[in-house]
Amino acid sequence: MAGLLALGPAQADLANVVRVVLQKGRQYAPTDLFLHRGDTIVLVNGDDGAIHHAFIEADRFAFDAGDQEPGKQATLTLKEPGDFVIECGIHPKMKLTLHVE
Repeated sequence: MAGLLALGPAQADLANVVRVVLQKGRQYAPTDLFLHRGDTIVLVNGDDGAIHHAFIEADRFAFDAGDQEPGKQATLTLKEPGDFVIECGIHPKMKLTLHVE
């Protein structure tokens, strides 16, 4: 019985998804993501010479990746449900919409 209880949390962790978002050419790829609470996104700067600065300003939480040099990545685990927009503080036309259940 104790062995079965030990598997419970491990199975719950498997349900969480990690999604990679590429920042390249002054855009996010993809531009829309549908996720669940607990999922994680990894923002990867795929540009050779551009710095990006991903952030979210929302009523329920804020996220700021800071300046991301080429090749660097930032991670965000989504804990709040709702629709959120990740923007780039350097390239204002860059937008990624997150839909979190």
